[in-house]
Amino acid sequence: MAIRVANVHKAFGSKKVLNGISLELACGKLLVVLGSSGSGKSVFLKHLNGLLQPDAGEVEVLGEKVSGRPEAELIPLRRKVSYIFQQGALFDSLTVGENVAFPLLEHTSLSRAEIRDKVAHLLTRVGLGGTENLMPSELSGGMRKRVALARGLALDPQVILYDEPTAGLDPLTGEAITELIRDVAGETCATSVVVTHDLLVAKSLGGTLAYLSQGVFSFLGSIEEAAKESGELARFLRAGGLYVGA
Repeated sequence: MAIRVANVHKAFGSKKVLNGISLELACGKLLVVLGSSGSGKSVFLKHLNGLLQPDAGEVEVLGEKVSGRPEAELIPLRRKVSYIFQQGALFDSLTVGENVAFPLLEHTSLSRAEIRDKVAHLLTRVGLGGTENLMPSELSGGMRKRVALARGLALDPQVILYDEPTAGLDPLTGEAITELIRDVAGETCATSVVVTHDLLVAKSLGGTLAYLSQGVFSFLGSIEEAAKESGELARFLRAGGLYVGA
């Protein structure tokens, strides 16, 4: 089992965000987490690599306990779990090549030449070959997200967590990023969790869909099964332009 979340609760002050959320995801699978703005999607995602700790409940990733562990003990696990932040979280003072090389310099014993070759390969893989010397300020939003993905793949992660990967992008760029996520999932066999509010992304990616509402997953299944639901999920799907059947 790649991910196991059991009865996780999380509140910020008096605001309850996660209210006993539970989920299991097998290795190599792709999960799309849908929900309205403020429903706790990103909060859930941040529990999977220990960026947030639950108030109650347990989180396990790749058979290792995440919840309740000190920060220092999470470092080895995070080398296997890549988190792709919504805005890319690139280092603005480093070039594109240096950003992608950063985890390789920090966590491997590869030579400078080997790192340079791997960076070139990763950038080519995400469609940005030859951009090593550009600065993040010279990149479009879609390019920044591609660089972030290249950096996230540098350590050959077993789990990849995507936080709103198409947010703020035009439809064509968003479609290209979605195709890239799907290709990476197929090529690497990594377990992927994609948080989004974009139904076109969810439909394109396939996999298992989880709908987060009132702090729990009120639905877990395929997009085709979701289209047959009623209530809040049906309204959400209709508002996003997805036909809801009887």
